[in-house]
Amino acid sequence: MTPSGTPLAGTMDRATRSSRAPAEGGAPTWPAAVSERSVGMLARCPRSATVVAVHPLAFYLRFDRSRPDGTIEGILPVVAQSGLRLPNAVVLAPGSSRLGWGVQPGDRVGVGDGEIRLPGATIRRARVWRPVRVPTSGHLPGVAATGSLGRLASPGWAVPARHLAATALRGESLVDVVGHTVGVGQGLTPSGDDVLCGVLLALRLAGAEDARRHLWTTVRPRLGATTAVSAALLTEAADGYAVPAVVRLAAALAGGRESEPDVVPAALEVRAIGHSSGADLLAGLAGALAAADSTCGGDRSSRVLGLPTVGAHHLPTTPGVTS
Repeated sequence: MTPSGTPLAGTMDRATRSSRAPAEGGAPTWPAAVSERSVGMLARCPRSATVVAVHPLAFYLRFDRSRPDGTIEGILPVVAQSGLRLPNAVVLAPGSSRLGWGVQPGDRVGVGDGEIRLPGATIRRARVWRPVRVPTSGHLPGVAATGSLGRLASPGWAVPARHLAATALRGESLVDVVGHTVGVGQGLTPSGDDVLCGVLLALRLAGAEDARRHLWTTVRPRLGATTAVSAALLTEAADGYAVPAVVRLAAALAGGRESEPDVVPAALEVRAIGHSSGADLLAGLAGALAAADSTCGGDRSSRVLGLPTVGAHHLPTTPGVTS
């Protein structure tokens, strides 16, 4: 299995595979692999969820009920086999959804007992897959590897990302800088949030757990200031989870200098995500790794990326780059 996930409950059996065809006069059943991160959402008693976004290869459900601890249950992405495999996604078997989802934003659908009941089809859990976390490395990437990220990243976000990460590493208040980042930009995942995902993942990669926890403690209360989908992805990033392309890039970076030939193609794969989401996430990775490198000793990454020193205490102008 590739870094996109590891199966936990075996492959779909013959009866499940044949269930793609509709029963006579009935709607088809689409078998799916459910992320280990979301399996509980489907296992609960049936309840309704609201469709918040629909794309050709994915749609997103939001649950209205809260968990027993009072927190919101969150977002459930449902993606086609060829779609972007988010770490908490329900991934359909090949050939499913070829006629379209049959739902629009605002529609309500039933979820529970291992199924998602759409107007024209039922999505049924066939197995569980396990997303892979970004690794924690014992050393920082080499200069050339970090510089490659900076050259491919959204240029307007590298400096704010480094300032944010440096502030987190110093243990100083992040309220102002996070307030200028969460939800900034347009689209399903605003640019500021993509940058924050990159910073959270980079701090994990660098082994800066105190800084990562400090940042997340400040970001979490502000999740209501962004889209529900983006809030869910920030939550995944805070736990070290990301889409497979980002995990592959992090694995290449964790290898140090010896893996530099793998970094550029992996970074290009990330950069291709969305309109600017991948480039914005790269800015978060590059800025945070440069800050971590400077904090650990020299300032070699800042010379490669052309960024100011960690000692800069000003808040950079935050650009409104769209996603």
